[in-house]
Amino acid sequence: MKLLKLLAADGLKLSVAYFEAACPKALVQIIHGSVEHKERYFDFCHFLVNQGFSVIISDNRGHGASIDSAYPLGYMDSWQKIVADQYLITQYAKSLHPKLPFYLFGHSLGSVFARCYLEKHDNEIEKLVLSGTVYYNPLTPIGILLAKFIIWLSGGKSYNMLLRKLAMNGEDIEWVSSSKTNLAIYKSDPLCGYPYPNQSILTIFQATRELRLTHHYQCFNPALPIMSVSGKEDPVTGGKRGLNSTFKLLHRIGYYNFTNKVYEGMRHEVLNEDEHEIVYQDILKFFSIP
Repeated sequence: MKLLKLLAADGLKLSVAYFEAACPKALVQIIHGSVEHKERYFDFCHFLVNQGFSVIISDNRGHGASIDSAYPLGYMDSWQKIVADQYLITQYAKSLHPKLPFYLFGHSLGSVFARCYLEKHDNEIEKLVLSGTVYYNPLTPIGILLAKFIIWLSGGKSYNMLLRKLAMNGEDIEWVSSSKTNLAIYKSDPLCGYPYPNQSILTIFQATRELRLTHHYQCFNPALPIMSVSGKEDPVTGGKRGLNSTFKLLHRIGYYNFTNKVYEGMRHEVLNEDEHEIVYQDILKFFSIP
């Protein structure tokens, strides 16, 4: 594994980890979820490397080690900047192996950013995996208006419990995992589970709204294989109805090549559940299909 810093367009140093397989058959880029960091995916990265895939993952701006005075821990002011960061990482990874197939994986909020990434860059990737797939909540526009009002009242770097609950950023995290071990590790990690300030929650709502604005997508790659992996007890997906809504939105954009895996007894973090090996193998099969 190689740790490096990539300079974002505004000067923020993005903390990146690159795992290189001996004879890589493809490159995989991972976008992590909310209030967490890249190290939580290192086990999955090692699994993929052992299967012949090189992997690159960063801390999203305002997360992990991708922080500075302008972007303290938990602060996000623009989903567009985060997508631009991820595209920068794509370009770096492709410069290392320009002829290899390139796959994108996004978990939770990372699945939202991955779908926003598709707007302009879907021709950069050959497969997409969405984990803990976030569905578009019809109340999102109300959340945006409320967040803007609260920011007007108290500022973007202040905290509001109502907004946090709406964004599932409250103190109850039992929905994250059915694994007691995973929850204990999560709770003890200072880089996980912290409160988001108001501006970050507005950014989440705005990124989620973008999923519905299908006319913003250019769809250069309509045949893009897209896989969703999620736990049956994951509230973030919206259940069967929410997942169907997600696929309908993607179909409206022009995509049609979908694979959907829902796992009994699992919640949001399917990669960290006690039986995560099942998920690993399903993703491996998807990546290995010619």
